[in-house]
Amino acid sequence: MNSSTPSTMVSSRPYSVRIARWLARLVWNRRTGWTLICLASLITLYYQWENWRSARELKAAHQRLVERIGTDDWVAFATPGVPDEQNFFALPVVEQWLHPNGEGLKYTIPENAFLPPGFIKPPIIEAKAGVASQVDFTAWAAGRDLKGEAPAVAMNRELGDGNGLLPQLAAGLSRPFSAWKPVQREAYRKAGANPYEAAAPNVGNVNTAVRDLALHLRAAAAAGDVEKTRSTALILLRLFPESATSHSWLVGSLFSTAVHGMAFEALQDALGRPSWNEVGLRMLQLQLGKIDDLDVMERGMSMDALTGFGGGIYIRETCRKGWSATEGLRFSADDGSWYKPTEGILTRLGYVYGPTGWHDANIAFFVETYLDMLGPEGESVWMDGRARGEALKKRRDEEYRHLDWNMRRKLGAYSLPNVGNLFNAAAEALFHRRCLIIACALEKHRMNHGIFPPSLEALKDDLKPFAVNDTARPTQMPGYRLETNGYLLWSAGPDAQDDGGAKDKDWLWRMKPEQ
Repeated sequence: MNSSTPSTMVSSRPYSVRIARWLARLVWNRRTGWTLICLASLITLYYQWENWRSARELKAAHQRLVERIGTDDWVAFATPGVPDEQNFFALPVVEQWLHPNGEGLKYTIPENAFLPPGFIKPPIIEAKAGVASQVDFTAWAAGRDLKGEAPAVAMNRELGDGNGLLPQLAAGLSRPFSAWKPVQREAYRKAGANPYEAAAPNVGNVNTAVRDLALHLRAAAAAGDVEKTRSTALILLRLFPESATSHSWLVGSLFSTAVHGMAFEALQDALGRPSWNEVGLRMLQLQLGKIDDLDVMERGMSMDALTGFGGGIYIRETCRKGWSATEGLRFSADDGSWYKPTEGILTRLGYVYGPTGWHDANIAFFVETYLDMLGPEGESVWMDGRARGEALKKRRDEEYRHLDWNMRRKLGAYSLPNVGNLFNAAAEALFHRRCLIIACALEKHRMNHGIFPPSLEALKDDLKPFAVNDTARPTQMPGYRLETNGYLLWSAGPDAQDDGGAKDKDWLWRMKPEQ
C-alpha cells in the first residue's frame, strides 16, 4: 500500500500536463497566431485610415471656421474687459445680487424687490394687431377709494421709487457699459484650455423683475411723471437686456432677445403717453441704437461654434490621458433601457482607446453643422434661417438614425443645440427696436408741429445717426401709414413681400397715443 501511493501521484502529473498542453494547442496554434496577427494588422490599418480621413475633415472644418468667423481663438473673440467705474453692473445695488451658486455664480433679484409690500398687481390687457399691451387701470382701481385721484396717478404713487432701488440704479445710467461679472474674456482666460469651464453667470428672477420695472414705467408714463418715465425706461433697457448682449454666449443672445421683447412692449405703451420731452426721447433713441439684435445673435452663434471647436480639442486631448477624463461625458438620459448603462461605458472606453480620428470627426461634424446653421454673412441672410434649420434637421434624421452607435458623430451631435429659427426672432426684435427709434422721432415731430408727418422723409435728419431700415428689405425703410389717432409701421417680414401692412402677413407695430 505504501508503494502504490507515490506511483499514483507520479502518474497524475503527466496526465494533467498533457491536458494543459492539449488545451494550449487547441487554443493556440499557427492558424490562431496568423488570425491574431491579421486582426491586429486590420485594426492598425483601420486606426490609421480613421485618423487620416478625420484629420482631413477637421482641417477643412477649421479652415471654414476661420474664414467665416475670422479666428479660432474664443478668448480673442470674447467681449473685452470693462473697468468697474464704467460698468453698470459694478453698481453696489447690482453687485449685491451676485452670489456663489455651487461652482458658479448667479444674479438673483429678490422676489418683488421693486414693489412695495402688499402691492396688488393690475391685470394687463393683451396686445393685438400690433398695438401694445396696456395696464387695466380701471380694473385695478375697482373697489378702491382713490379720493378723486386718477388710477394711474394713484398706482404710480403707491409704486414709489421701487423700495429705493430706482434712484440707486439711475445713478449708474451715465456708465457706458452694462456687462455681467466676471466679464467674458476674463472668464475665458481664467478657464484656460477648456472654454466650458469659464464662469458664465446664471441669472434668476429676471422675468419678474423686468415685468415689475415695466409696470413702474407704464404707471409713470400714464401718470405724466416725466422724470420717472425717462429714468425707468433707461434702467429697463440697461439692466438685463443690454448686459446679456455684452457676452457672446448663445444663451446670452437668447436671453437678450426675450428680455428686450418684454421691455419693448412696455416702451411702446409708454411712448403713447404724453410724458416725454425731447431730451428724454433722444436719450431713449441713443440707448436703443446701441444694439443690433441680429448682430447679437450672429455673435452668440459664432462663439458657440468657436467654443465647440475648442472644447472638442480639449476633450480629445484629455481622453488620451485615461478613463477618468471621460467622467464629464454625458450622451443621453437613462431611459430605463437595459443597454443604456453598458452603452455609456462602452462609449467612454471607445473615446479613450479608440482612434483619435473619432474625436476629430466629431469636432469637424459639430463645426460644419454649426456653420451651416449660422449661414453666410449679410443683412438679409436671416430670412433663410428657417430653411437652413429644416435642411439640417432632415439631414440628421436621414443620415444619423443610429446615432447612439456612430462614434464619429455621437459627441458632435449631442453637443449641437436645438436652436430652431433664432434669426427670425432676432430680426423681429430688431424691427421692434427700430420702430421705437422711429416712434421717438415721430413723437418729437408731433410735439413741435402738432401732428405726425405724412411720411418718414420728414424725419431723415433726426434718424440719420441710426440704422432704421426694414430688416426684411435692407435698402428700404419700414412701411408707414397714418391712421385715426395714430399711425402704423410695418415690415415685409420673413417672406420679404410687402403686403401693405396686412395682418398675419407683415410684421405690424401700431401706435395710438393718448392726446
